[in-house]
Amino acid sequence: MRQRGRSLLIAIVAMVMSRAYAAPGSSVTGELVETYCWATMQLAGAAHASCGIECAKRGIPVGVYDRKSRTVFVLLPARDKSALPAALINQMGRQVTIRGDVVARGGTQFLMVREWEAAPGR
Repeated sequence: MRQRGRSLLIAIVAMVMSRAYAAPGSSVTGELVETYCWATMQLAGAAHASCGIECAKRGIPVGVYDRKSRTVFVLLPARDKSALPAALINQMGRQVTIRGDVVARGGTQFLMVREWEAAPGR
C-alpha cells in the first residue's frame, strides 16, 4: 500500500510540474544577450553587441541574463505575432530591467516583455 501511495504522489507531482507556471508582474535586471553566441561560445557584453543585434534581427532568440540567480530568461513579445521592440534589441550587451510575466515551461524560463528600461547606473 505504501508503494502505491508513493507512486500516486509522484504522478501528481509530475503532472503539476509539467504544466506551465506563470508569475505575473515580475521584474528581472540583467544583461541583454543573443542566445546562440551566449550559449555556444560564451560571448556577451559590449564587444559582442553589434553581432548580437544583427543575429537578433535575423531571428535568434534574445534573453536577459540575471547574474544573481544565474538564470537566462528567454524574452517573448507582449503579444502573439509581434516582435520585441527594436529599441530593446539595440541595448544588446547592456544591463536592462524587464518587467512582465515570467512563464516556466519544460524547464525553460520565459519573460513576456511588458515594459523595459536601461538599468540605472549602467
